Amino acid sequence: MIADSLYSVLSALQTAAVLDPELKGELLAVLAAFCWAAGGPIYRKGLDTTDPWSGNLMRLALASLGFLALMVTQGTLSESLARVSTSIAVWLILSAFTALVLGDCLLLRSLKDIGVARTIPISSTYPLFVVAWSALFYGKETSLLMVLGTVFIVVAIKLISEPKQKLSVDASLYTKGAVIALSAAICWSISIVMLDYLTKVLPSEAVAGFRFIVSSVILSAIVSRSGFFWDKNSLMWIGIAGGLVLIVSNYAFVEAIRMVGSATVAPITSVYPVISVFVAAIFLREKLTPKVLAGTFLSFSGVMLVILG
Repeated sequence: MIADSLYSVLSALQTAAVLDPELKGELLAVLAAFCWAAGGPIYRKGLDTTDPWSGNLMRLALASLGFLALMVTQGTLSESLARVSTSIAVWLILSAFTALVLGDCLLLRSLKDIGVARTIPISSTYPLFVVAWSALFYGKETSLLMVLGTVFIVVAIKLISEPKQKLSVDASLYTKGAVIALSAAICWSISIVMLDYLTKVLPSEAVAGFRFIVSSVILSAIVSRSGFFWDKNSLMWIGIAGGLVLIVSNYAFVEAIRMVGSATVAPITSVYPVISVFVAAIFLREKLTPKVLAGTFLSFSGVMLVILG
């Protein structure tokens, strides 16, 4: 039901002629952020009975099949395959590897070393790098409002992710974990900037689908060594439900980049940890602290500044 509702919202955003294309892209970016936030509880439920590598492979494999079905339905599969030259294939592989394999592996390592509360604020700085890469490689103008909005969002995530009590983490271990988390942010930002080029030469569903296929192949090689673990619970939650959320969120994300560019999309989607806090408050009954409320205000203000910029 949730996936059907999200897909209906996505279809409505794409077909509404009254919406300006730029506004459509920004709304799709917001939709992607909400999907990522909703995915957290779903993935957590599935991971109760499987490991992260097996769970990630299940959701990526289902997402790959979903996007293949979408391309067949829309009649874009043959055309998309015909457009994939050697250079485009290289960009697809690099984009998939840096984001879904290397970036996520670095994130997992940082989470293990310094915990969620420290990793999320650092890894969520990727919009700053996206803005920098877009200006450097694509010559895109970066307004003061866009930069200020990005800073607001990063500060908001820092406030909301801050633990109630300081973590007793060894200084050297924290430094190492922080560098790894920052490296994950850089990997994601590089992959996102690559999408600027890929969405100009391939349909959005092809870009997302091909990246999932590449990542699934790479993860299959990794899981073949460590072992693949699954049961009914993990297949239902992280496999099927997680895969459906992944399809909607990534299609919305890639389509948003095609419409308005990564420099605008990245800061907007970076508020998903903020949204996750409210999802946790509603479904897990977690308390909203003053820092959470302050972070929410900064996040909203940041998104508005990015849109205005």
